[in-house]
Amino acid sequence: MAQHPARSAMEASLKAIVVPELRSRGFKGSYPHFRRIMENRIDLLTFQFYSAGGSFVVEIGNCGPEGTRFSGPNKAKVSEIGNRLRLGAERPGRDHWFEFGLPNYQPGNEVVHPKSHYDTISAEVANLIETQGEAFWSGAA
Repeated sequence: MAQHPARSAMEASLKAIVVPELRSRGFKGSYPHFRRIMENRIDLLTFQFYSAGGSFVVEIGNCGPEGTRFSGPNKAKVSEIGNRLRLGAERPGRDHWFEFGLPNYQPGNEVVHPKSHYDTISAEVANLIETQGEAFWSGAA
C-alpha cells in the first residue's frame, strides 16, 4: 500500500530540517533511528508515526556506552530502554503527538497542506531537540 501523501510531505520536511540538525549535533544513524555515541552514554532519538496517519511522536532517551541489553552501541534504539521522553511532553511518561493532518479514518484526511505547514512542525521539533532534548540527555531535565 502506498504511503499517504501527507505523511510523505511530513517525512520530507523532517529529513530536510530535523535530520541536518541532528547531524550537526553529532547524531548518526538513518531515519527514523538516530544515536549519538559519547564517552559516558549514548543519546537516542526516533520518529514514530501513528498507524492511522496524521501524527507522529519523537521519542528520546539514552543508555550506557555499551548499548542496551538488546543491541550494541551502533544499533541501540529508544524502544529498547525504559526511561524515555516524548519531545513536547511535560515530563517523562507523558504523551505528546505532533499533528500534521487528520487520521486516515476521518473525512478530509486526503488534504495535503502547503510545504510551510510541515516545515513549521519540523522547526518545532528542531527547537525542542535544542531546548528539551539536550537537557534530558545531559541529565539536567
